[in-house]
Amino acid sequence: MNHLDLDFAPRNARFWWERSGLALRAALLGGALVLAAVAWCTMAIQTERVQLQEALARAVPAAAPSVRAGATLAQKGAYAQDLAQNKAMNQALLALNRPWKLLWDAVERVSSAPGVQVAILEMRPDTATSTPESGDVQGLRLLAESKDSAHMLGFMRQLRSEPFFVSAVLTSHQVNTQDPNKPLRFEVLVQWTQAGL
Repeated sequence: MNHLDLDFAPRNARFWWERSGLALRAALLGGALVLAAVAWCTMAIQTERVQLQEALARAVPAAAPSVRAGATLAQKGAYAQDLAQNKAMNQALLALNRPWKLLWDAVERVSSAPGVQVAILEMRPDTATSTPESGDVQGLRLLAESKDSAHMLGFMRQLRSEPFFVSAVLTSHQVNTQDPNKPLRFEVLVQWTQAGL
């Protein structure tokens, strides 16, 4: 004979609770405890956050002038840094935009003049005199080497007589004692104008 399961009880939560096993009941009870713990922690964190925001709101009006002053100093520092960067970029552009061929030709005319025996070692822009504020005057530093002071002075005379340059000033000189020929190395600041081009 076959077993018939005739049960006419309503299928509600109580029905399923009574039919569930002990393991399922323990799992459901554990899940409910975990959810309760999470809800309690969330409420505690939210309460602490609200308290911190209230404390911060009370503290900020008292500290607002110093915070604003700090922000102003930071803005001034950023502005000063931008000015310094702009100045450096302008000087670099001035150095790049020089008429290097014309400058070299003028220096070559001077160094190849009769009675002048000078070797040009270096040509570099003088950033101190070459600024937009200096107007039309531009500076160029020359590092040169000669056999003796007579050739150096002859080179200086020729620089001063060159129409391309408006001035030529000897800024430093020294004897290279390590070299057996003891050459004289010197630096000259020459100035020229855009009008002379």
